[in-house]
Amino acid sequence: MVDPTAYTVISIVTLCFGLLVGFQVAHIMYVRRLTRLAKRCIDTGTIAPVLVEIEIAEGPEK
Repeated sequence: MVDPTAYTVISIVTLCFGLLVGFQVAHIMYVRRLTRLAKRCIDTGTIAPVLVEIEIAEGPEK
């Protein structure tokens, strides 16, 4: 039989580890997107790529 205390501890640790990994993956994706945007701004010499991203994020207004 499995000890209920050990099972509970393993479940909590697994849940916390999953949350940490999820936040880390989201952070990596966000930083990559910002890096790509910063490179585009440097290449063009303007903030136009930032304004385009804002327009895309807001979506079409009716």
